[in-house]
Amino acid sequence: MLLITQLKMQIQPELNRATGVQSETRCEAPARVPLHKALWALLLLILGIAGCSGTNASPTPAFVYAANNGSNNVSVFSVTSSTGALTAVSGSPFAAGTAPTAIAADPSGKFVYVANVGSNNVSAYATDPASGALATVPGSPFSTGIGPTSVTVHPSGKFLYAGFAGGISAYTLDTSTGALTPIAGSPFTGGAGIVIVDPSGRFLFSAGFNANTLSAFTINSQSGALTAVSGSPFTAGVGKNPLGLAVDPSGHFLYLGNTADGTISAFSIDQVKGTPTPLAGSPFATGSDPRSLSVDPKGSFLFAGTFGDGKVSGYTIGASGGLTPITGSPFTVGVGILGVAVDASGKFLYVADNSPGSVRALSLGANGVPTAITGSPFAAGSGTEAVAVTGKIQ
Repeated sequence: MLLITQLKMQIQPELNRATGVQSETRCEAPARVPLHKALWALLLLILGIAGCSGTNASPTPAFVYAANNGSNNVSVFSVTSSTGALTAVSGSPFAAGTAPTAIAADPSGKFVYVANVGSNNVSAYATDPASGALATVPGSPFSTGIGPTSVTVHPSGKFLYAGFAGGISAYTLDTSTGALTPIAGSPFTGGAGIVIVDPSGRFLFSAGFNANTLSAFTINSQSGALTAVSGSPFTAGVGKNPLGLAVDPSGHFLYLGNTADGTISAFSIDQVKGTPTPLAGSPFATGSDPRSLSVDPKGSFLFAGTFGDGKVSGYTIGASGGLTPITGSPFTVGVGILGVAVDASGKFLYVADNSPGSVRALSLGANGVPTAITGSPFAAGSGTEAVAVTGKIQ
């Protein structure tokens, strides 16, 4: 024990200089035979990084990206992790295509993609990891079907899908550059206003706005190609003019906002086939014109942005996937509520307010009740329609 104590006393200054960790907060390193000081410090640095991630580390938001349909650009904000408040980054807003209407980030937060309904393409950007600023990816924008209204990135970060009225444009995503290459067979047929991929990356779902259908596809893990699930498109349990889509983090439940009904349809997802089956009690009442849905990272709450009344409806998600309104729901938030997104920590809710063009920021209580953050709303471009949040471990 004396030898170990002496050894730790000898290498502690090297460890502190190498890692920046103070003695009273560092993780205990295993004893080792004497090594050259520099090599020993490097070894401890590696061990410290691997073993001291700590239970106190939690995901916090880093940047919020907002697609502005009226001003043809993207607003970018840095997030104060302690409060959720937003600050516009230098250079914001960044130019997009015509009438950007949907936005998504890849899982790493390296790239951001915007569907431009007016110019029939997707704008691709690389993000600055420090500032959040956007730089156009070489080859951008990338052509899609006519009038793309949604965009989603596969959980692996290897594929991207854009939904339009006639089907789904599918691409491989270069994880080094962010560039998009059409997948063989794309576009894939199926009524698709909005598309979403389940967390496992095995299934893609799309809402047929005009056809009142829900389509389901299996995803080829190697090529990203889509194959319609047997029985797709589905009509059972689907309301009128479905638009908003969300899947819970477990991948067991799917939610569909029916804009003309003012309801949310809930489905269980067959974990082998991907077939959606309506849940007991579905559809669930919501506000007027639910166009966007978001589930928190723990799968405890679902939020629906209702464009017709400027509100957000909040629900607790039961063990069987059913929805129960949160006390006080629906919550008055803005004027023309469109996109909604919960950040990776589950502490904040960000909402695209179309009129006059802003991002509403709200903190979420333990019971899911949203409360406006000081300084909200935060001005964006004209006609803000969609938001995406990237996160980091801090």
